[in-house]
Amino acid sequence: MVSAREQRQTWRREMQERRARMTPEQVQNYSRAIAVKLMILPPVRGAITIMGFASFGNEVDLVPWLEGLSAEGRTVLFPRVESDGTMVAVELTSWANTRRGSFGIREPLGDPFPLAGIDAVIVPGLVFDGKGYRLGYGKGYYDRFLKPLSSRTFICGVGYDFQVIDTVLPHEADVAMDWIVTERSELAVNWDFF
Repeated sequence: MVSAREQRQTWRREMQERRARMTPEQVQNYSRAIAVKLMILPPVRGAITIMGFASFGNEVDLVPWLEGLSAEGRTVLFPRVESDGTMVAVELTSWANTRRGSFGIREPLGDPFPLAGIDAVIVPGLVFDGKGYRLGYGKGYYDRFLKPLSSRTFICGVGYDFQVIDTVLPHEADVAMDWIVTERSELAVNWDFF
């Protein structure tokens, strides 16, 4: 019998392999479709401060959309992993003001942004399920970051349609998304924001 931990590792590996087979055109087109859905999603559309991410390994690439939000005058945050393994949100003021951090991902320099001021968090993942749970790379950075957020902060997972399965076999430390957006669909988990 395969343990839940082993099964989650298998799903992670399978999804990384499927993502790796995507063409640059697929990543770009699917990412654009996801950005369009995010733009009209009321909790995101009304957000003043939004945390996104710099994509890695054929993840959904929302950087052009996030740069557009910044140009509109919204505060755009990106994650940074600190030396103690905690993840913080930091305002991205310029790509020149970044460093290569964990996994070689660009991370902003500067002071951490107060959690209470974040309106929406856009979260990447390797696998999602219909109850809003996700699997990342297994380090728990996002789960630890999301847990203390205010209940008024909208948490939206983004991924490709093939990354959504029936269950990710969540455990007690996992934090559910309020909503999940793919290039083809949206999974409503928490209607409290509408």
